[in-house]
Amino acid sequence: MWRRLLSSRPAVQPVCRSRCFASIEDVTSRELRRGSIFLHKGIYCEVRSVMAGGQGTASSSGGYHVRFRELATRKAREIKMDDKARVSVVTCDREEFPVLYRDDAAGKLVLADKSFNELEVPLAQLGDAAEHIVAGAKLAVLMYDGELVKIVPPPEVADALQKDHRKARKEELQARVTAKQQLREDTATKPRRVGADPAAGRRREKSF
Repeated sequence: MWRRLLSSRPAVQPVCRSRCFASIEDVTSRELRRGSIFLHKGIYCEVRSVMAGGQGTASSSGGYHVRFRELATRKAREIKMDDKARVSVVTCDREEFPVLYRDDAAGKLVLADKSFNELEVPLAQLGDAAEHIVAGAKLAVLMYDGELVKIVPPPEVADALQKDHRKARKEELQARVTAKQQLREDTATKPRRVGADPAAGRRREKSF
């Protein structure tokens, strides 16, 4: 049994070997879609959203605002792209590998490929899902020319995280609503200062 480390460094000269269906294609920014994987400054990134930068429709001046996440670090980024900007979109090979064990001290997972070779992948690639991955779980690994691009957690883990995020977001919004209601109630019950009566002042002056 031998071991190799799958790095997230993109291949310099991609070559598709036999039984490999991965590809890379240059497209315009307007062709980017949510979930697209593309190369930005040599880093694999995944599109989170694409919005027209102009008034409802993109133009050569408005372009597009692209929100994305660097897959190796999970860092969220945002850039503005010209309408005709060229982007390298990557189509990956996908394989499922079981987890043999996790090494939290080294920050990695050890998987087994079809030949029972050990493959090391960084825990950082999984983000919040990392703490839910245990030995025996099956992970989908997306690769391009032998280079690690993305690790996809099991569906049940992804679903649970999505529910947790939605619940946290709902609680956050509810807390904001409650705070606003409390502020309105405090303002309504707070005694108002009564201004001086000018007429009363004049009456006092006449009395003297």
